[in-house]
Amino acid sequence: MLPEVQDTILTVATPAGRSFHAVIRVSGSEAIPSIHEIFVPSANIKLENLQTFVSIKGCICLPAESLKIPAVLYVMRQPHSYTKEDIVEIHTLGGRPIGEMILQYILQKKEGLKDGLRLSRPGEFTKRAFLHGRIDLAQAEAIKNLIRSQSDSELDLAILQLSGNASLRIKDIQNKITSLCTYIEMSIDFSDQDIELISRMEMINKMEDIRNDIVNLMNKPLTDKISSEEIRTVLYGKPNVGKSSLINALLGEKRAIVSDRPGTTRDMVTGVLEIGSVCFKLTDIAGFDEAREPVFLQAREKAQGALKSAHLLLLVFAGNEKMDIQSLEINHSEVANNVIVVVNKCDLMPESSSFELPEEVKKYTVVYVSALTGEGLERLKTLMFDKVLAGQIERSNTLHFFNVYQKDAMQRSYERIEQAIASFRDTMSDEFIAMDLRMAVDILGEVVGEITTEDILDKIFQEFCIGK
Repeated sequence: MLPEVQDTILTVATPAGRSFHAVIRVSGSEAIPSIHEIFVPSANIKLENLQTFVSIKGCICLPAESLKIPAVLYVMRQPHSYTKEDIVEIHTLGGRPIGEMILQYILQKKEGLKDGLRLSRPGEFTKRAFLHGRIDLAQAEAIKNLIRSQSDSELDLAILQLSGNASLRIKDIQNKITSLCTYIEMSIDFSDQDIELISRMEMINKMEDIRNDIVNLMNKPLTDKISSEEIRTVLYGKPNVGKSSLINALLGEKRAIVSDRPGTTRDMVTGVLEIGSVCFKLTDIAGFDEAREPVFLQAREKAQGALKSAHLLLLVFAGNEKMDIQSLEINHSEVANNVIVVVNKCDLMPESSSFELPEEVKKYTVVYVSALTGEGLERLKTLMFDKVLAGQIERSNTLHFFNVYQKDAMQRSYERIEQAIASFRDTMSDEFIAMDLRMAVDILGEVVGEITTEDILDKIFQEFCIGK
Protein backbone atom coordinates (compact mmCIF):
# COMPACT_ATOMS: atom_id res chain seq x y z
CA MET A 1 0.00 0.00 0.00
CA LEU A 2 1.33 3.47 -0.89
CA PRO A 3 2.23 5.54 2.22
CA GLU A 4 -0.06 8.40 1.14
CA VAL A 5 -3.05 6.01 1.10
CA GLN A 6 -2.63 5.45 4.83
CA ASP A 7 -3.37 9.12 5.50
CA THR A 8 -6.86 10.31 6.35
CA ILE A 9 -7.93 12.92 3.81
CA LEU A 10 -10.52 15.67 4.04
CA THR A 11 -11.85 18.52 1.95
CA VAL A 12 -14.83 20.75 1.26
CA ALA A 13 -16.77 18.69 -1.31
CA THR A 14 -19.10 21.48 -2.43
CA PRO A 15 -17.91 23.79 -5.22
CA ALA A 16 -16.60 27.29 -4.61
CA GLY A 17 -19.05 30.17 -4.54
CA ARG A 18 -22.18 31.13 -2.63
CA SER A 19 -24.23 28.25 -1.33
CA PHE A 20 -26.84 27.46 1.30
CA HIS A 21 -25.18 24.11 1.91
CA ALA A 22 -21.64 22.98 2.68
CA VAL A 23 -20.30 19.42 2.73
CA ILE A 24 -17.04 18.46 4.44
CA ARG A 25 -15.91 14.97 3.43
CA VAL A 26 -13.36 12.89 5.41
CA SER A 27 -12.05 9.43 4.47
CA GLY A 28 -9.62 7.16 6.30
CA SER A 29 -8.97 5.37 9.54
CA GLU A 30 -9.05 8.66 11.49
CA ALA A 31 -12.27 9.91 9.90
CA ILE A 32 -14.41 9.63 13.03
CA PRO A 33 -11.73 10.63 15.61
CA SER A 34 -10.83 13.69 13.53
CA ILE A 35 -14.28 15.26 13.94
CA HIS A 36 -14.79 14.17 17.55
CA GLU A 37 -14.19 17.60 19.07
CA ILE A 38 -15.93 19.67 16.43
CA PHE A 39 -19.22 17.78 16.05
CA VAL A 40 -21.61 17.58 19.00
CA PRO A 41 -24.57 15.15 18.56
CA SER A 42 -28.02 16.23 19.65
CA ALA A 43 -28.47 12.92 21.47
CA ASN A 44 -26.08 11.23 23.87
CA ILE A 45 -24.38 9.04 21.27
CA LYS A 46 -20.79 7.86 21.00
CA LEU A 47 -19.62 8.34 17.44
CA GLU A 48 -17.20 5.40 17.68
CA ASN A 49 -20.14 3.03 18.18
CA LEU A 50 -22.05 4.12 15.07
CA GLN A 51 -22.72 1.51 12.40
CA THR A 52 -22.55 2.14 8.67
CA PHE A 53 -25.04 4.27 6.74
CA VAL A 54 -26.41 6.29 9.64
CA SER A 55 -27.06 10.02 10.03
CA ILE A 56 -26.91 12.01 13.25
CA LYS A 57 -28.27 15.49 13.92
CA GLY A 58 -26.10 17.86 15.89
CA CYS A 59 -24.08 21.03 15.57
CA ILE A 60 -20.59 22.20 14.67
CA CYS A 61 -18.87 24.06 17.50
CA LEU A 62 -16.01 26.46 16.71
CA PRO A 63 -14.91 27.91 20.08
CA ALA A 64 -12.42 30.39 18.61
CA GLU A 65 -15.13 32.02 16.49
CA SER A 66 -17.88 31.42 19.08
CA LEU A 67 -19.94 29.68 16.41
CA LYS A 68 -22.49 26.94 16.85
CA ILE A 69 -23.84 25.81 13.49
CA PRO A 70 -26.60 23.21 12.90
CA ALA A 71 -25.28 20.16 11.05
CA VAL A 72 -25.99 16.57 10.11
CA LEU A 73 -23.28 13.91 10.26
CA TYR A 74 -23.39 11.00 7.80
CA VAL A 75 -21.30 7.94 8.62
CA MET A 76 -20.29 5.18 6.16
CA ARG A 77 -18.15 2.44 7.66
CA GLN A 78 -15.51 0.49 5.75
CA PRO A 79 -15.69 -1.63 3.64
CA HIS A 80 -19.17 -0.44 2.63
CA SER A 81 -18.24 3.12 1.66
CA TYR A 82 -17.20 4.55 -1.70
CA THR A 83 -13.48 4.42 -0.83
CA LYS A 84 -13.83 1.20 1.22
CA GLU A 85 -12.55 3.26 4.17
CA ASP A 86 -14.44 4.93 7.00
CA ILE A 87 -16.10 8.05 5.58
CA VAL A 88 -17.87 10.84 7.42
CA GLU A 89 -19.59 13.80 5.84
CA ILE A 90 -20.57 16.95 7.69
CA HIS A 91 -23.54 18.66 6.03
CA THR A 92 -24.03 22.14 7.35
CA LEU A 93 -25.10 25.67 6.42
CA GLY A 94 -23.13 28.17 4.46
CA GLY A 95 -20.71 28.27 1.58
CA ARG A 96 -16.97 28.02 1.21
CA PRO A 97 -15.84 30.28 4.12
CA ILE A 98 -17.60 28.21 6.79
CA GLY A 99 -16.35 24.98 5.21
CA GLU A 100 -12.77 26.22 5.23
CA MET A 101 -13.06 27.31 8.86
CA ILE A 102 -14.17 23.77 9.75
CA LEU A 103 -11.27 22.26 7.78
CA GLN A 104 -8.78 24.50 9.52
CA TYR A 105 -10.11 23.56 12.95
CA ILE A 106 -9.96 19.80 12.19
CA LEU A 107 -6.41 20.04 10.83
CA GLN A 108 -5.25 21.85 13.98
CA LYS A 109 -6.24 18.79 16.05
CA LYS A 110 -4.38 16.21 13.92
CA GLU A 111 -1.46 15.88 16.40
CA GLY A 112 -3.58 13.71 18.64
CA LEU A 113 -4.36 11.20 15.90
CA LYS A 114 -2.51 7.93 15.26
CA ASP A 115 -2.23 8.24 11.47
CA GLY A 116 -1.69 11.22 9.20
CA LEU A 117 -4.42 13.74 8.41
CA ARG A 118 -4.22 16.10 5.45
CA LEU A 119 -6.19 17.86 2.75
CA SER A 120 -7.10 15.70 -0.23
CA ARG A 121 -5.69 16.12 -3.71
CA PRO A 122 -7.85 16.32 -6.87
CA GLY A 123 -9.60 13.00 -7.50
CA GLU A 124 -8.10 11.33 -4.45
CA PHE A 125 -11.39 9.93 -3.13
CA THR A 126 -12.02 8.19 -6.45
CA LYS A 127 -8.37 7.14 -6.65
CA ARG A 128 -8.77 5.36 -3.32
CA ALA A 129 -11.94 3.71 -4.56
CA PHE A 130 -9.88 2.33 -7.47
CA LEU A 131 -6.88 1.30 -5.35
CA HIS A 132 -9.14 -0.51 -2.89
CA GLY A 133 -11.00 -2.36 -5.67
CA ARG A 134 -14.34 -0.58 -5.46
CA ILE A 135 -14.14 0.40 -9.15
CA ASP A 136 -11.78 -0.31 -12.04
CA LEU A 137 -9.87 2.27 -14.03
CA ALA A 138 -12.43 2.46 -16.83
CA GLN A 139 -15.16 3.22 -14.29
CA ALA A 140 -12.95 5.87 -12.68
CA GLU A 141 -12.73 7.57 -16.08
CA ALA A 142 -16.52 7.31 -16.32
CA ILE A 143 -16.95 9.08 -12.98
CA LYS A 144 -14.80 11.95 -14.26
CA ASN A 145 -16.97 12.14 -17.38
CA LEU A 146 -20.11 12.01 -15.24
CA ILE A 147 -18.94 15.01 -13.22
CA ARG A 148 -18.01 16.96 -16.35
CA SER A 149 -21.08 16.10 -18.45
CA GLN A 150 -22.87 19.16 -19.83
CA SER A 151 -25.59 17.56 -21.94
CA ASP A 152 -28.04 14.66 -21.71
CA SER A 153 -26.01 12.68 -24.23
CA GLU A 154 -22.76 13.11 -22.27
CA LEU A 155 -24.59 12.11 -19.09
CA ASP A 156 -26.08 8.99 -20.73
CA LEU A 157 -22.65 8.02 -22.06
CA ALA A 158 -20.96 8.43 -18.66
CA ILE A 159 -23.66 6.31 -16.98
CA LEU A 160 -23.20 3.64 -19.65
CA GLN A 161 -19.44 3.63 -19.00
CA LEU A 162 -19.95 3.54 -15.23
CA SER A 163 -22.15 0.44 -15.49
CA GLY A 164 -18.97 -1.57 -16.11
CA ASN A 165 -20.27 -3.11 -19.33
CA ALA A 166 -17.11 -2.17 -21.25
CA SER A 167 -14.90 -3.55 -18.48
CA LEU A 168 -16.76 -6.85 -18.57
CA ARG A 169 -16.29 -7.09 -22.34
CA ILE A 170 -12.58 -6.37 -22.01
CA LYS A 171 -12.21 -9.04 -19.35
CA ASP A 172 -14.14 -11.47 -21.54
CA ILE A 173 -11.65 -10.84 -24.35
CA GLN A 174 -8.78 -11.33 -21.92
CA ASN A 175 -10.24 -14.68 -20.84
CA LYS A 176 -10.54 -15.80 -24.46
CA ILE A 177 -6.91 -14.90 -25.15
CA THR A 178 -5.75 -16.59 -21.95
CA SER A 179 -7.66 -19.76 -22.80
CA LEU A 180 -6.14 -19.83 -26.29
CA CYS A 181 -2.69 -19.18 -24.86
CA THR A 182 -3.14 -22.14 -22.53
CA TYR A 183 -3.74 -24.44 -25.51
CA ILE A 184 -0.61 -23.16 -27.22
CA GLU A 185 1.56 -23.56 -24.14
CA MET A 186 0.24 -27.08 -23.60
CA SER A 187 1.06 -27.84 -27.24
CA ILE A 188 4.62 -26.75 -26.52
CA ASP A 189 4.81 -29.13 -23.57
CA PHE A 190 3.51 -32.05 -25.66
CA SER A 191 5.35 -31.16 -28.88
CA ASP A 192 7.55 -34.27 -28.68
CA GLN A 193 4.51 -36.59 -28.39
CA ASP A 194 2.78 -35.58 -31.63
CA ILE A 195 -0.46 -34.63 -29.81
CA GLU A 196 -2.65 -31.93 -31.40
CA LEU A 197 -4.79 -30.36 -28.67
CA ILE A 198 -6.45 -27.94 -31.09
CA SER A 199 -6.50 -27.92 -34.89
CA ARG A 200 -4.71 -25.22 -36.86
CA MET A 201 -7.98 -24.11 -38.44
CA GLU A 202 -9.65 -23.75 -35.04
CA MET A 203 -6.63 -21.87 -33.71
CA ILE A 204 -6.67 -19.30 -36.51
CA ASN A 205 -10.46 -18.92 -36.23
CA LYS A 206 -10.20 -18.21 -32.50
CA MET A 207 -7.49 -15.59 -32.99
CA GLU A 208 -9.46 -13.88 -35.74
CA ASP A 209 -12.57 -13.87 -33.53
CA ILE A 210 -10.57 -12.20 -30.76
CA ARG A 211 -9.21 -9.63 -33.19
CA ASN A 212 -12.75 -8.84 -34.35
CA ASP A 213 -13.93 -8.54 -30.73
CA ILE A 214 -11.30 -5.87 -30.08
CA VAL A 215 -12.24 -3.97 -33.25
CA ASN A 216 -15.94 -4.08 -32.33
CA LEU A 217 -15.16 -2.83 -28.83
CA MET A 218 -13.10 0.08 -30.15
CA ASN A 219 -16.00 0.99 -32.45
CA LYS A 220 -18.60 0.51 -29.71
CA PRO A 221 -21.75 2.63 -30.27
CA LEU A 222 -21.81 5.67 -28.03
CA THR A 223 -25.18 4.94 -26.49
CA ASP A 224 -28.09 2.60 -26.89
CA LYS A 225 -30.53 5.50 -26.56
CA ILE A 226 -31.55 8.35 -28.84
CA SER A 227 -29.72 11.40 -27.59
CA SER A 228 -31.20 14.84 -27.22
CA GLU A 229 -28.01 16.34 -28.64
CA GLU A 230 -28.56 18.12 -31.93
CA ILE A 231 -27.78 16.17 -35.10
CA ARG A 232 -25.79 18.44 -37.39
CA THR A 233 -27.56 18.22 -40.76
CA VAL A 234 -26.19 19.94 -43.88
CA LEU A 235 -28.20 20.67 -47.03
CA TYR A 236 -25.73 20.47 -49.90
CA GLY A 237 -26.11 21.05 -53.62
CA LYS A 238 -25.45 23.34 -56.56
CA PRO A 239 -26.79 26.93 -56.51
CA ASN A 240 -30.49 27.40 -57.19
CA VAL A 241 -31.60 23.82 -56.49
CA GLY A 242 -33.88 25.21 -53.76
CA LYS A 243 -31.91 24.54 -50.57
CA SER A 244 -33.04 27.83 -49.01
CA SER A 245 -36.69 27.15 -49.88
CA LEU A 246 -36.36 23.61 -48.51
CA ILE A 247 -34.93 24.70 -45.16
CA ASN A 248 -37.70 27.30 -44.85
CA ALA A 249 -40.32 24.64 -45.62
CA LEU A 250 -38.87 22.16 -43.11
CA LEU A 251 -38.69 24.77 -40.34
CA GLY A 252 -42.07 26.26 -41.19
CA GLU A 253 -40.62 29.76 -41.11
CA LYS A 254 -38.55 32.03 -43.34
CA ARG A 255 -34.93 31.69 -42.23
CA ALA A 256 -33.18 32.00 -45.60
CA ILE A 257 -33.47 34.47 -48.48
CA VAL A 258 -35.13 32.88 -51.51
CA SER A 259 -34.37 34.13 -55.02
CA ASP A 260 -34.35 32.85 -58.58
CA ARG A 261 -30.88 34.24 -58.95
CA PRO A 262 -28.28 31.44 -58.51
CA GLY A 263 -25.94 31.74 -55.55
CA THR A 264 -28.07 34.02 -53.39
CA THR A 265 -26.97 32.22 -50.22
CA ARG A 266 -23.36 33.16 -49.48
CA ASP A 267 -23.34 32.49 -45.76
CA MET A 268 -24.58 29.54 -43.74
CA VAL A 269 -28.18 29.59 -42.56
CA THR A 270 -29.11 27.43 -39.59
CA GLY A 271 -32.24 26.38 -37.74
CA VAL A 272 -33.31 23.61 -35.38
CA LEU A 273 -35.90 21.07 -36.51
CA GLU A 274 -37.37 18.75 -33.86
CA ILE A 275 -38.59 15.38 -35.13
CA GLY A 276 -39.89 13.05 -32.45
CA SER A 277 -37.29 13.08 -29.66
CA VAL A 278 -34.43 14.22 -31.89
CA CYS A 279 -33.28 17.76 -32.72
CA PHE A 280 -31.68 18.31 -36.12
CA LYS A 281 -29.57 21.43 -36.57
CA LEU A 282 -30.19 22.23 -40.23
CA THR A 283 -27.49 24.15 -42.07
CA ASP A 284 -28.09 25.57 -45.53
CA ILE A 285 -24.59 26.22 -46.85
CA ALA A 286 -23.61 28.34 -49.82
CA GLY A 287 -23.94 26.71 -53.21
CA PHE A 288 -20.63 25.61 -54.73
CA ASP A 289 -20.02 27.26 -58.09
CA GLU A 290 -17.00 28.46 -60.01
CA ALA A 291 -16.90 31.96 -58.51
CA ARG A 292 -13.43 33.24 -57.66
CA GLU A 293 -14.22 36.45 -55.75
CA PRO A 294 -12.63 36.48 -52.24
CA VAL A 295 -15.99 36.75 -50.43
CA PHE A 296 -17.32 33.74 -52.35
CA LEU A 297 -14.16 31.73 -51.71
CA GLN A 298 -14.47 32.48 -47.99
CA ALA A 299 -18.06 31.27 -47.99
CA ARG A 300 -16.96 28.15 -49.81
CA GLU A 301 -14.30 27.45 -47.16
CA LYS A 302 -16.86 27.77 -44.34
CA ALA A 303 -19.21 25.45 -46.20
CA GLN A 304 -16.52 22.80 -46.55
CA GLY A 305 -15.90 22.97 -42.80
CA ALA A 306 -19.61 22.41 -42.14
CA LEU A 307 -19.57 19.40 -44.48
CA LYS A 308 -16.70 17.76 -42.62
CA SER A 309 -18.44 18.09 -39.24
CA ALA A 310 -21.92 17.03 -40.46
CA HIS A 311 -23.68 14.05 -38.90
CA LEU A 312 -26.26 13.87 -41.69
CA LEU A 313 -25.94 15.07 -45.28
CA LEU A 314 -28.90 15.97 -47.49
CA LEU A 315 -27.77 15.99 -51.13
CA VAL A 316 -30.22 18.32 -52.85
CA PHE A 317 -30.94 18.18 -56.60
CA ALA A 318 -33.44 20.16 -58.67
CA GLY A 319 -35.93 17.91 -60.39
CA ASN A 320 -36.55 20.39 -63.23
CA GLU A 321 -32.92 20.62 -64.36
CA LYS A 322 -30.67 18.25 -66.27
CA MET A 323 -28.15 16.33 -64.22
CA ASP A 324 -25.16 17.34 -66.36
CA ILE A 325 -25.30 20.82 -64.79
CA GLN A 326 -25.84 19.54 -61.24
CA SER A 327 -22.56 17.69 -60.67
CA LEU A 328 -21.52 17.89 -57.03
CA GLU A 329 -18.01 18.41 -55.72
CA ILE A 330 -18.06 15.67 -53.12
CA ASN A 331 -15.92 12.63 -52.40
CA HIS A 332 -18.50 9.85 -52.33
CA SER A 333 -16.03 7.41 -50.77
CA GLU A 334 -16.12 9.48 -47.57
CA VAL A 335 -19.88 9.20 -46.98
CA ALA A 336 -21.91 6.09 -46.28
CA ASN A 337 -25.09 5.68 -44.25
CA ASN A 338 -25.44 9.37 -43.32
CA VAL A 339 -26.68 10.55 -46.76
CA ILE A 340 -30.20 11.16 -48.04
CA VAL A 341 -30.66 12.27 -51.64
CA VAL A 342 -33.38 14.94 -51.88
CA VAL A 343 -34.83 15.74 -55.31
CA ASN A 344 -36.50 19.13 -54.84
CA LYS A 345 -38.99 20.84 -57.19
CA CYS A 346 -40.60 17.49 -57.97
CA ASP A 347 -43.78 19.41 -58.92
CA LEU A 348 -41.86 20.87 -61.87
CA MET A 349 -40.41 17.61 -63.17
CA PRO A 350 -41.40 16.89 -66.82
CA GLU A 351 -43.61 13.86 -67.45
CA SER A 352 -41.21 12.33 -69.95
CA SER A 353 -38.37 12.58 -67.53
CA SER A 354 -34.95 13.51 -68.73
CA PHE A 355 -33.95 13.54 -65.06
CA GLU A 356 -31.50 10.78 -64.20
CA LEU A 357 -29.60 10.56 -60.91
CA PRO A 358 -25.83 10.01 -61.09
CA GLU A 359 -24.79 6.41 -60.59
CA GLU A 360 -22.73 7.24 -57.48
CA VAL A 361 -25.78 8.55 -55.58
CA LYS A 362 -28.28 5.86 -56.58
CA LYS A 363 -27.04 3.70 -53.70
CA TYR A 364 -28.48 6.20 -51.20
CA THR A 365 -32.08 6.63 -50.09
CA VAL A 366 -33.89 9.01 -52.47
CA VAL A 367 -36.91 11.15 -51.63
CA TYR A 368 -38.79 13.49 -53.99
CA VAL A 369 -40.06 16.70 -52.39
CA SER A 370 -41.45 20.10 -53.25
CA ALA A 371 -40.58 22.97 -50.95
CA LEU A 372 -43.34 24.95 -52.65
CA THR A 373 -46.26 22.52 -52.25
CA GLY A 374 -44.98 20.55 -49.25
CA GLU A 375 -45.08 17.25 -51.11
CA GLY A 376 -42.66 14.67 -49.67
CA LEU A 377 -41.59 16.76 -46.65
CA GLU A 378 -43.11 14.38 -44.09
CA ARG A 379 -41.43 11.46 -45.86
CA LEU A 380 -38.09 13.30 -45.64
CA LYS A 381 -38.56 13.91 -41.90
CA THR A 382 -39.38 10.24 -41.35
CA LEU A 383 -36.21 9.17 -43.18
CA MET A 384 -34.09 11.57 -41.11
CA PHE A 385 -35.54 10.29 -37.85
CA ASP A 386 -35.20 6.64 -38.92
CA LYS A 387 -31.48 7.07 -39.58
CA VAL A 388 -30.94 8.17 -35.98
CA LEU A 389 -33.27 5.47 -34.64
CA ALA A 390 -31.35 2.79 -36.56
CA GLY A 391 -28.00 4.02 -35.23
CA GLN A 392 -26.74 4.91 -38.71
CA ILE A 393 -25.64 8.42 -37.82
CA GLU A 394 -21.90 8.54 -37.19
CA ARG A 395 -21.37 10.84 -34.24
CA SER A 396 -17.89 9.83 -33.11
CA ASN A 397 -16.61 13.33 -33.83
CA THR A 398 -18.47 14.65 -30.79
CA LEU A 399 -18.43 11.89 -28.17
CA HIS A 400 -16.16 8.92 -27.65
CA PHE A 401 -16.94 5.88 -25.55
CA PHE A 402 -13.22 5.36 -24.85
CA ASN A 403 -10.64 8.10 -24.35
CA VAL A 404 -7.38 8.35 -26.26
CA TYR A 405 -5.39 6.31 -23.71
CA GLN A 406 -7.90 3.47 -23.64
CA LYS A 407 -8.12 3.37 -27.43
CA ASP A 408 -4.34 3.36 -27.69
CA ALA A 409 -4.15 0.35 -25.37
CA MET A 410 -6.79 -1.53 -27.37
CA GLN A 411 -5.00 -0.65 -30.62
CA ARG A 412 -1.72 -2.02 -29.25
CA SER A 413 -3.48 -5.18 -28.09
CA TYR A 414 -5.04 -5.54 -31.55
CA GLU A 415 -1.60 -5.24 -33.14
CA ARG A 416 -0.28 -8.03 -30.90
CA ILE A 417 -3.13 -10.29 -31.98
CA GLU A 418 -2.38 -9.42 -35.62
CA GLN A 419 1.28 -10.32 -35.01
CA ALA A 420 0.27 -13.63 -33.43
CA ILE A 421 -1.92 -14.45 -36.45
CA ALA A 422 0.92 -13.58 -38.86
CA SER A 423 3.39 -15.69 -36.86
CA PHE A 424 0.99 -18.62 -36.83
CA ARG A 425 0.47 -18.45 -40.59
CA ASP A 426 4.23 -18.25 -41.11
CA THR A 427 4.56 -21.42 -38.95
CA MET A 428 6.82 -19.66 -36.49
CA SER A 429 7.59 -21.18 -33.12
CA ASP A 430 4.66 -21.44 -30.70
CA GLU A 431 6.71 -19.60 -28.08
CA PHE A 432 6.54 -16.39 -30.14
CA ILE A 433 2.78 -16.76 -30.62
CA ALA A 434 2.21 -17.33 -26.90
CA MET A 435 4.36 -14.29 -26.06
CA ASP A 436 2.30 -12.02 -28.33
CA LEU A 437 -0.95 -13.34 -26.85
CA ARG A 438 0.26 -12.79 -23.29
CA MET A 439 1.28 -9.24 -24.14
CA ALA A 440 -2.16 -8.63 -25.69
CA VAL A 441 -3.76 -9.68 -22.38
CA ASP A 442 -1.45 -7.43 -20.36
CA ILE A 443 -2.06 -4.41 -22.59
CA LEU A 444 -5.84 -4.77 -22.24
CA GLY A 445 -5.24 -4.83 -18.49
CA GLU A 446 -4.15 -1.19 -18.74
CA VAL A 447 -7.73 -0.19 -19.65
CA VAL A 448 -9.29 -1.64 -16.49
CA GLY A 449 -6.27 -0.95 -14.28
CA GLU A 450 -4.94 -4.48 -13.76
CA ILE A 451 -1.57 -3.24 -15.00
CA THR A 452 -0.82 0.44 -14.55
CA THR A 453 1.81 2.92 -13.39
CA GLU A 454 1.77 5.81 -10.95
CA ASP A 455 2.22 8.21 -13.89
CA ILE A 456 -0.99 6.93 -15.51
CA LEU A 457 -2.90 7.22 -12.25
CA ASP A 458 -1.64 10.76 -11.65
CA LYS A 459 -2.64 11.75 -15.18
CA ILE A 460 -6.19 10.43 -14.73
CA PHE A 461 -6.99 11.62 -11.23
CA GLN A 462 -5.36 15.05 -11.38
CA GLU A 463 -8.07 16.02 -13.87
CA PHE A 464 -10.77 15.48 -11.21
CA CYS A 465 -12.02 18.34 -9.09
CA ILE A 466 -11.29 18.55 -5.36
CA GLY A 467 -13.61 16.45 -3.20
CA LYS A 468 -14.29 13.70 -5.76
